Amino acid sequence: MYIWNLKGLVQALKEGSLSNKSKRLYKVIGIFLLALELLTYPVLLVTQPFNILDIIVMIIYLVINLVGIYMAYTINQRGDGKGFLFRYISLYVPLTLRFFVFVLVVSIVEYTIILFIDPSLSLDETNWFDLIISIGTDIYFNILMVKYIKIINR
Repeated sequence: MYIWNLKGLVQALKEGSLSNKSKRLYKVIGIFLLALELLTYPVLLVTQPFNILDIIVMIIYLVINLVGIYMAYTINQRGDGKGFLFRYISLYVPLTLRFFVFVLVVSIVEYTIILFIDPSLSLDETNWFDLIISIGTDIYFNILMVKYIKIINR
């Protein structure tokens, strides 16, 4: 199983050389991560203070990800058109782990900057910095997904 080695995973997906055990692991872990992402967001909205920026973040998140999935699907169909869901879920595992580390680092930098600019922005409510970071990271994730789907279909 390829966790950090995206090039190795892409090559294995391209060649169809993943073992059945690896395929099952990618499916289970990918579906678990996807479910975790989709199910925790509504819980956070209920338990955290809610403002208009939260609604904007949620709408933008849905739009960016739906467009990203559609683009990846279209690219896959233009290629060999095989196994989009498995390819997506398989790539989702290492990309989500990288994405998590990336967002963690960006968030630490963001809140360090916010403390120097305006400490009142670091309250529990979503602010403009959060909105910008959310948009940027969602776009980055989907660009990577589309990029690797393109590579698999060459």
